[in-house]
Amino acid sequence: MKILISFALIALLASMRPAGLWAQEASKWSATGYVRELPLVGTDQSFRTFSANNILHQRLNLRYDGGENWSIRLGQRTRYLYGEAFANPLFIDFLASDQGPLPLSHILLNRGNHVMHTLTDRLYLNWQSGDWQLRVGRQRINWGINLVFNPNDLFNKYNFFDFDYDERPGTDAFRLTYYDDALSRWEFAFSPALDMRQSVAAIMRAINHRGYDLQLLTGYFQDRLAVGGGWAGSIGGLGWKGEASYFHDLRPQADRRPGNVVASTSVDYRFESGLFAIAEVVVNQQRKGLDTETILIIEPQQADNIAFSDVAIVTSWQYPFRLIHSFSLASMYFPTEKVVFISPTYSRSLHTNIDMRVLSQLFIGSSGSPLASAGYNLIGMLTYTF
Repeated sequence: MKILISFALIALLASMRPAGLWAQEASKWSATGYVRELPLVGTDQSFRTFSANNILHQRLNLRYDGGENWSIRLGQRTRYLYGEAFANPLFIDFLASDQGPLPLSHILLNRGNHVMHTLTDRLYLNWQSGDWQLRVGRQRINWGINLVFNPNDLFNKYNFFDFDYDERPGTDAFRLTYYDDALSRWEFAFSPALDMRQSVAAIMRAINHRGYDLQLLTGYFQDRLAVGGGWAGSIGGLGWKGEASYFHDLRPQADRRPGNVVASTSVDYRFESGLFAIAEVVVNQQRKGLDTETILIIEPQQADNIAFSDVAIVTSWQYPFRLIHSFSLASMYFPTEKVVFISPTYSRSLHTNIDMRVLSQLFIGSSGSPLASAGYNLIGMLTYTF
């Protein structure tokens, strides 16, 4: 029944055409996407247990330009996952859960080590006229500024360790934007939830002042008051960004103080050789504990709890060479957990539409930490884009 409802919603949105447009020129459809093969090999820190898994990932993006001012976008990801790592019931429950009230996530196959899952993470109507823009449906609302930790990003959850989600999750929302000019705007967004207390509604003001992009926001965040802001600019040749938010419970909870602050800042620099370096720090006050170690690693974090520790430090190095090759090295240190995360990545373009990537995720630290229990993983990616 949920699958039928999903397809009905997609068909209804795709058929929304103002009557006056039927007599005009034919509909304009465009499609892009990719097919990706991902073999994965993992082991624990003791190198006593090994696992081999595989993911076949298909991405489809559809766009329908119905007129001069409006269009419809749809994004669908379907994955076939094979291996012991995907047979965990907690993982299946996580896949089946959805990011919003629309029933757009489905388990198509769950048999032993074989799992097939499909998710519609974009499905929205976009309308724009003059200085106004309206989007209704499942979309990505990106209010974050920093590369990794985004306390201003109230609407979209994100997991830094998810190596196979370039597009990042969407959320079911209504968003209205007014552009003063190319660098300034007002933005209002509302994302309802089945439990209305878990809804998010906020307003954001963005301006440019003396070369700095500034933003302020306030709103309702899952039964909490949220107030925040951020900036992006440079000092000399050094890029400097930051954002912070304060959250306050609207209903008292006995197990914690009512308010907490989440803040992050980063600096970046591009060397003459092409090397691009980033350093970022987050302070994640009064974090919430998660119930299970498995979900801790794979579940996206949210604005009032964006890290797995009270403090985290990130560095990232990216170096392109010989045009078709690139190398990057990301690292993250969690002082409270006493865990270091290291992820080297090598990428190469094999053809105009074919890319290869090899990356590793290494969680090194105390055996008592849920993060360290993720062990060491080697992942290959072969992507054909169309």
